[in-house]
Amino acid sequence: MYTLVRHNMWTVEAFPRFRNGLEPVRVNPLTALLVETAGGVLLPDEPSAWDAAEGFMYPDGTSLMPPRPDGIFLYFPVLRLPLFVPGFSEDLIAA
Repeated sequence: MYTLVRHNMWTVEAFPRFRNGLEPVRVNPLTALLVETAGGVLLPDEPSAWDAAEGFMYPDGTSLMPPRPDGIFLYFPVLRLPLFVPGFSEDLIAA
């Protein structure tokens, strides 16, 4: 399983545009439960996770602007990077 976290380049001062960037990270079953409880997304494989990251970052399909995902970042030490929690219900993702 994979989830989405804040892109690891966000901490590099020379790359402020990554502040709202997303990247996938593989999670074990226990961490997946924490992610689910917090409202994060779980995806079955890495290609799906990258597709979801692109969709969240660039909802209008234009990747020329800085990423603007609709959601918040929550810090979970086990992930090492802030977890992305979408600003809308997971029910909408399944629809």
